[in-house]
Amino acid sequence: MKQFFLLFVLLLGVSNIISAQQDEINRDYISMIGSVELKEVADQASFYFTIKGVGETLRLAVEDAENKTKTLSEKIIQLGIKKKNLSTSDFLSGENYGDKAFLSSSRDYQATISTLIKTDSLNLLRPLLFLISEAEVENISNISFSLKDELGLRRRARIEAGLKAREKAEDITGALGVKLGKVLTIEEIQPTQTYTNQNQLLRVRGGYNYPNPFNPGTYNVLQEDNLSSPTVDEIKGSGFFAKTVSITSQVKVIFAIE
Repeated sequence: MKQFFLLFVLLLGVSNIISAQQDEINRDYISMIGSVELKEVADQASFYFTIKGVGETLRLAVEDAENKTKTLSEKIIQLGIKKKNLSTSDFLSGENYGDKAFLSSSRDYQATISTLIKTDSLNLLRPLLFLISEAEVENISNISFSLKDELGLRRRARIEAGLKAREKAEDITGALGVKLGKVLTIEEIQPTQTYTNQNQLLRVRGGYNYPNPFNPGTYNVLQEDNLSSPTVDEIKGSGFFAKTVSITSQVKVIFAIE
């Protein structure tokens, strides 16, 4: 009986709170939506490169790919990339159906190792790509840009969206001669989202015939005259890739009118 009585009191209290909140919302109010888009220049990048090894046996093919990857990784570290920012992302091995030697078994098997590189120094990105392109790699792929403090920018976007809603409400109530009151409700109607211009696919040997700095088509990025060409992005970039991170947020705020 005592438990039933306590449950009744609790339900009554919750009902009163909901009723009071509803009364607040039912008063004169103005509803506004604040939308913002913040852009920042990316400060870190990542991409993959793939190396292929071949051999008379599967083991020799794996060893060939491993040795090539190790040699290139050492050069990358000497360039300034930290060892912890290099990691194996994929490994495949099997019979080499693509380019076996006609009169020899030296290329009967193949192995490929894909390596992920991360760098927080974008000044190293261009020399890094050229260094890797000069090695025995199959391709360089999935270049993406990001922010170290993406969480901080997302939080700032939400705050500025709320302030934008207040600014719009103040403009309208001021023009109509009424006084803006307290905030009644806040709702994030569109989750804060991040957009980056990323996943630029570079094929060094074979693969898709997409124009890129190492398979340039009609544009030769290796020509001296073009090495300092400006970025195509509206945010200042490196001249090699555009690298803007854009974050959007939309917040709905209901204000009382006094």
